[in-house]
Amino acid sequence: MKPTFQTAVALRAALFAGVLVTVLSGASHAKDMHSDDWSFNFFNDSSYTVTQFRITEQNGRFGHNWLSAPMAPGHGMTLEFSDPLDNRCEVMTRVVFHDGAVFDGTVNYCGTAIVRATDDWLYFE
Repeated sequence: MKPTFQTAVALRAALFAGVLVTVLSGASHAKDMHSDDWSFNFFNDSSYTVTQFRITEQNGRFGHNWLSAPMAPGHGMTLEFSDPLDNRCEVMTRVVFHDGAVFDGTVNYCGTAIVRATDDWLYFE
């Protein structure tokens, strides 16, 4: 499914307790997480290093950077959030690349297993 974006890329509310981040070795395959709205795999399928992955909090402001370190092209990670007070599906997400390029857009995280940053946009499925 290709998202409708206004400017770039987005993710799930940043006031979540209990974030589990597991770095994967490559961006080719991910386990099926379609049934879990709070878990998805983020892949850098672009030619550039991703330095930030942020999502808007319920107050509409972008929260902290979910990446603990820059993510090189071809790498990925699994993000798992848990916040019983936040039931949003569509969340504004921001991906920032090392050259300063920014993708801001709305991602529907309900039923989404994979979010990909490419050279031209952010996609989810």
